[in-house]
Amino acid sequence: MEERRTKEGRMNLTVYIMALVLICRCAGDASSDLAKLHSDFFTWRMSDRPIVATYRDVHKYDDQLEAFTLDMFDVRKRRADELSARLKNITVADLKKSDMINYRILDDQLSTYIAGYPWRMYQYLTPVNFLDGPQHEASYMAENLPFSTRGDFENYIVRLQKMPEKMSQYMTLMRKAIQLNRTNHLVSMNRLKGQFDKLNVSDPTQSVFYLPFNNTLAKSNVPEGDRHGLRQRGSAAVELAVQAYMNLSHFIQQEYLHHTRPNIGISSLDGGLEFYEACIRWYLSVNMTAQEVHDIGLREVDRIVGNMQKIMTKQNFNGSVSEYFNMLRTDPSFTFKSANDILKEYRHQIHDIIQKTLPTMFVNMPDLPIVVRPMSYDGPVGTYSTGAADGSRPGIFWANVFRPNKTVNFTTMVLTLHEAIPGHHLQLSYSMTANTPNFRRKMEYNNLFRPPFAFPEYLSYIEGWALYAESLGEELGVYRDDYELMGRYSFEILRACRLVVDTGMHAMNWSRDEAIQYLRNYTAESLNNIIIEIDRYITLPGQALAYKIGEIKIWELRRKAEEKLGDKFDIREFHSVVLESGTVPLNVLEDLVNDWLDTYPVTTPRPESPICGGTQVMARHVWVVMVILAAVTASRLY
Repeated sequence: MEERRTKEGRMNLTVYIMALVLICRCAGDASSDLAKLHSDFFTWRMSDRPIVATYRDVHKYDDQLEAFTLDMFDVRKRRADELSARLKNITVADLKKSDMINYRILDDQLSTYIAGYPWRMYQYLTPVNFLDGPQHEASYMAENLPFSTRGDFENYIVRLQKMPEKMSQYMTLMRKAIQLNRTNHLVSMNRLKGQFDKLNVSDPTQSVFYLPFNNTLAKSNVPEGDRHGLRQRGSAAVELAVQAYMNLSHFIQQEYLHHTRPNIGISSLDGGLEFYEACIRWYLSVNMTAQEVHDIGLREVDRIVGNMQKIMTKQNFNGSVSEYFNMLRTDPSFTFKSANDILKEYRHQIHDIIQKTLPTMFVNMPDLPIVVRPMSYDGPVGTYSTGAADGSRPGIFWANVFRPNKTVNFTTMVLTLHEAIPGHHLQLSYSMTANTPNFRRKMEYNNLFRPPFAFPEYLSYIEGWALYAESLGEELGVYRDDYELMGRYSFEILRACRLVVDTGMHAMNWSRDEAIQYLRNYTAESLNNIIIEIDRYITLPGQALAYKIGEIKIWELRRKAEEKLGDKFDIREFHSVVLESGTVPLNVLEDLVNDWLDTYPVTTPRPESPICGGTQVMARHVWVVMVILAAVTASRLY
């Protein structure tokens, strides 16, 4: 009898332990499965994008380059399908609240990429244009890759040696574009010769590729006795890379340019209008049609013109907006004298004016460095590139300094707010230092030719924030006079005009001249800058729409919070909600703000321990445990 009781007791104990294990397993598996999945996703993306991996401080692939072969489209699609299937097997109800943001963003990343697969044979087939391509990557690699150890230099040499293969793959893709009649327009390609010619040097030691083997190598940890050999091998590798670049340039000039598409609008291609709509969804992370975007643009242009008219009336100016800005552009007092003057002014605005005002609107700001450097090519007025999360590499505000006497000084403040602080540099610093998984904190960036067959980087959030940051300049009090305020409106109206002209050219058969004239009517840009802007929109269908649509969404959420909270509204808290979760699509941002408002002033998160199948399932599990405990108690087995 006693032996039977012992066996029954052991059986009850076994059942009890198994039940607890199952409950704990159920509670933990969903989160651990998700963590494993987004870790696998990040590992795959870094292995697939080796240069990106190096910039994101993942150094396992430092001697590799990305593959640009046609068969890789299917390879990548299959991998994305596999990861998406794994994600869908995770029970959402079992995830804790903090996991849900990661789940939604990973789901959006994969589903967006998979949805873009049908468009892989469009702009992706031309991975070079006047705004993007290997001709711009050359100096960026030389200046931003790590060069401390001998291994760093060895890896760089191997990458240079692989450039002929990469340029050959580019040409194969571009020949496929020619075959399918899906090439870029001439305006996207006709500036390339000059850009490539700058890289064409007879002495490899004078090449931008060779820069690391000069002062950088001299300051590195590489032993003195090894440096001569590295320089010799580096010179030979640079010579190979330069020749590969010249081969690509020759192909573009002698073959590709003869087959550029005749019409500026992407809708002129077979399936082009559907492709354009797919680009709009990719860039905006919301579903909007070209017509909806166009109409918003027209309304915004009218509103901003009204704000401009108030200042012009105040200054007793009776002409049109375009006449006003033409007056300023032709006045030497509103332009710069030298490239150094431009750089000096941007640095002054960042460090001496804006920085000290930020605590009135932001808390817990990441203290990451930012520097201002001259742009290496004559492109947009300014761009930004991220630094390292640990501050070892600064964020860089790249300023166009090519034409000082054509660069107006009343738009420098608004550009600083946009590109530096509290715009891109501040927002992306929050994103890089946020407590998020690597696949979000170190999100891959995209070359401009990839969308919509690309993993989204949520440009409408990033650029929407930067445009919103321009408007914060008024509240921060950093616009020093009405001219700088007009400069702020000139930037805003440019983004509104983009909604009109981008959709006009790509969906409504506008001509290039019509688009140019529209910008001339409403913006402060010089004719040369307007032409570059319009050619940018022709080259990158949908990209320029993200700014204004994202800004409108942020303002919509802010006004909702101000209305709901009234006197309790604190702008610093709102900005923390918008920024501290990192880069997100607009629909997730809206949910974050709504959740904050619903739980204000005390946010009550869901339990950190996941609930398996929801509260009802957990209740049943608790009841089962109680029954088991009762059985164990009866058996006197604790």
